[in-house]
Amino acid sequence: MAMHRVDLRVASAAGLIFSLLLLASLFLASAPAAAQGGPIQPLEQTERPLSAQQQRAQQLALASAPVQRYVQGSRAEVFTILPFRDPFVPAYDACSDGACYQVDIFDFQQQATITAIVHLGSDQVLDAWLLPGAHPLIPPALYQRAVEIIQNDPDVQAALGYRPTAAQTRLMDPSNADTLCSGGRLCAGATFVTDSGAVWVIVDLHEERVEKLWWEEKPYDIRSNQIDPKPEAPPEDCGVTLHLARDGWNLDYRTTGSDGLEITNVTRNLGGVDRPVATRIKTMEWHARYPTGTGYVDYTGCGGGAGGGFPIYNYGATQVRDLYDNANTLIGFAVVQDFRMSNWTADCNYRYEQHFEFYTDGRFRVKTGAYGRGCGNNQLSEATYRPVVRMDLAVFEDAANTFSGWDGSQWVIRNTEGWWLQGGPYTAEGYLYRIVHENSGFGYYMEPGQGQFDDFGTGDNAYTYLTLQRASEGDGDTAALGTCCSTDHQQGPHVFVNGENVRNKNLVLWYVPASATITTWAVNNGYATRQYCWTDSTTQVWPCYSGPMFTPNTAESCSPLDFDCSFNIDSVDLTALASHWNCVAGEPSACYEARFDLDGDQDIDIGDVLMGASHWGCVLGDACYRP
Repeated sequence: MAMHRVDLRVASAAGLIFSLLLLASLFLASAPAAAQGGPIQPLEQTERPLSAQQQRAQQLALASAPVQRYVQGSRAEVFTILPFRDPFVPAYDACSDGACYQVDIFDFQQQATITAIVHLGSDQVLDAWLLPGAHPLIPPALYQRAVEIIQNDPDVQAALGYRPTAAQTRLMDPSNADTLCSGGRLCAGATFVTDSGAVWVIVDLHEERVEKLWWEEKPYDIRSNQIDPKPEAPPEDCGVTLHLARDGWNLDYRTTGSDGLEITNVTRNLGGVDRPVATRIKTMEWHARYPTGTGYVDYTGCGGGAGGGFPIYNYGATQVRDLYDNANTLIGFAVVQDFRMSNWTADCNYRYEQHFEFYTDGRFRVKTGAYGRGCGNNQLSEATYRPVVRMDLAVFEDAANTFSGWDGSQWVIRNTEGWWLQGGPYTAEGYLYRIVHENSGFGYYMEPGQGQFDDFGTGDNAYTYLTLQRASEGDGDTAALGTCCSTDHQQGPHVFVNGENVRNKNLVLWYVPASATITTWAVNNGYATRQYCWTDSTTQVWPCYSGPMFTPNTAESCSPLDFDCSFNIDSVDLTALASHWNCVAGEPSACYEARFDLDGDQDIDIGDVLMGASHWGCVLGDACYRP
């Protein structure tokens, strides 16, 4: 009997061991997906159609040790998987084969975006970084979840008097200082217009609940604007890079997923050589702030593929338009893209534009415009719009650029990163900043808007930020950087200002102007003489344009041997010099000009001609360009 009990115990132990081994084998059989992603939830095929390349990029990103180290807590999700597009910094040269992807992960606990740059050609993660207080375009399932929370909330239904449909629930990226939904927390907001008022709803997507619901009065009943809204339709022709060569300028342009229209690889012909001007310029996002301290972060572009996020889509194809002066003389061209919500002209439906203007005289302007129409009361309580513009300039080359500010009497070099609010003193021409290539001396003066550009602008009141160029700070499609509703320098780019040395380096300038709405009601009641950032109908619009003009420092950088300032010492210059041969200072013929007297001996003789001839063929940037 005792032996039988022992046998039973042995058999039971063996059975238990076998069962545990079986369970372990089952667990291990399903382990690779969990081990690969750790706590990160992948973007599923059922959520958004993924190509084989996107699936592989996601697998490599989730298996990456640096990505796993960045993740904290129990909830992180892949939100977007997008192509990572040129131009590339040297560390990403492998991406030149077109096989790189950007995988964006949102960490809910840290309220941060983790980005991995994946090269499929080598099955490697080239880089990974964490951006605090930011989030990518949310995936479709999370968008739909926010819509359902709003639709099914009894307080929302009571405030509206009906259950809103999905089409009526147009989500945007909200911020409200009186809620948790500020400073990087992931939330979704919607505004409904009904019964002479507006119902604002904010959903906290961390806890999946309505965070705040409130009412703002409007002066009249405009419910018809949202009874039968047009659906938002994502464009199908995005992400295509087009090249443009005109008037000595060369550039590429394309519409991004969430950073609007982007121009890249900008060059201008100087002395017969195409010289770099900018690597990449784009508008990262728009901040629409209302006097109550609430508002939205808007971003423009194609979205993340099959829906998701809150982008305001591009309306029509990118246009290349001629530019004329007041005398109707052709002076350049502009690359223009319109972005608008499908119900624009109705309250709380925004429209934005980007203009990149290039002039035959070498100037260029980075210009943005807001049309409204805001979510305020259509009177005095309306939006102030702040575009966040990123300008990765490359004057003459990507490196060796130096930034200066005007102090009233001279240009003062800024040696470290910083930010400045627009204000005097300005130069006589209206310049406030300057960026130059130290080796050649060539550069551009930067002229903020003060209402001088004949586009009804009222002045930019802009913050300008200077940072060292880093791919992790805006090269790819970048997450929402900050809240909409700060009135100080905390507009998003401030997080990249950390005191790094920027003298003679690869620089990025950020420009955040502010334009306050002036409604038709305000004009009719004597508060202003012209509307601004406002729309009454498709034909009655008053956009607010802002943005700096860049003017080449031609006279400052021109060689004294380059008499026509073409940045090339050629036969034209030598002919001009020779035409003054034998002219002497003070003679009655008055043919003497000091600029041709290169050796300063009061006459223009063979020595001057030989000095000029010895520099024949030298162009700006060559050591021989200057005497």
